[in-house]
Amino acid sequence: MTKYTITVEPVGREVECDEDQTILDACLRAGVWLPHSCTHGTCATCKVDKLDGEVDLGEASSFALMDFERDEGKLLTCCAKPREDVTIEADLDVDEDMEVHPVEDFTGTVVVLEDIAADTKRLVVELDREIGFNAGQYMKFTVPGVDGREECDRTWSIGSPPGETT
Repeated sequence: MTKYTITVEPVGREVECDEDQTILDACLRAGVWLPHSCTHGTCATCKVDKLDGEVDLGEASSFALMDFERDEGKLLTCCAKPREDVTIEADLDVDEDMEVHPVEDFTGTVVVLEDIAADTKRLVVELDREIGFNAGQYMKFTVPGVDGREECDRTWSIGSPPGETT
């Protein structure tokens, strides 16, 4: 697997990125927070300037990344994959005092699933190890496919305080 270096300006951080990995995923896994929201190329929250290097723009929608922006060297980090070493410039507001938790993969088991209101369920997932998180953080769950169904992803907010383990 070919790996490339993504340099994130204005902070000067260098991140290793696999050729089949999005720039956003590589940065988040390295603890470099970049603005993002939808993570599939339609909202444009993750739009940055490409200063150097070649990328595959992926499935970025023509609404979120217009033709003239592509020509100007902009990209959506949630879709773009490097084809060589790349330098990007992001609009970052870095809080040096905030603890950052890089994106990690966990294995979890549902231990509680209960109705708590007409359209609301409480889901408790036991993880294979401790997780650190900040207020406002969310988790993306990948549910394996069974009985011929495809695997699916779903994102949920964390609804418990950091000190609570269940």
